[in-house]
Amino acid sequence: MRIKLDISVDYSEKEIIIKTNKKDDEVEDIIKHLQAVESKFNHLNGYIDETVYSLQLREILFFETNERNVYAHTVDNAFLIHYRLYELEENLPDDFLRVSKSSILNVNEILSLTRSVTGNLVKFKNTYKQIYVSRRFLKELKNKLNQRKF
Repeated sequence: MRIKLDISVDYSEKEIIIKTNKKDDEVEDIIKHLQAVESKFNHLNGYIDETVYSLQLREILFFETNERNVYAHTVDNAFLIHYRLYELEENLPDDFLRVSKSSILNVNEILSLTRSVTGNLVKFKNTYKQIYVSRRFLKELKNKLNQRKF
């Protein structure tokens, strides 16, 4: 079996193509493993006090650290989650992007990006919540926004 990796800024999302002359057990195993990786972070458990909630990734606006805890923000709530930002950054789909030392946002939920003297402010759809984007991550965010599907 040969494995090729083709990396380019021209690609807006990851795509895996399997070329084979027949569908056998090996191909089935590869497909199952890929599906497991894809579904790994579809849901996260979020906590408010003693209650556990199952959060779908598409509902999450952004992740943010506050002191030593990480919170997943939705339109209405902020849920404590048991992951570190670097773990989320490694495992979240391409719709999520690190935008500062303390936050990762869902690019699909951005309403606006405003540049001002005080910083680069991101506002989200259907909520009052907003976060600042570090200058270091601004270019990558703009690229993601340009590639975004409507």
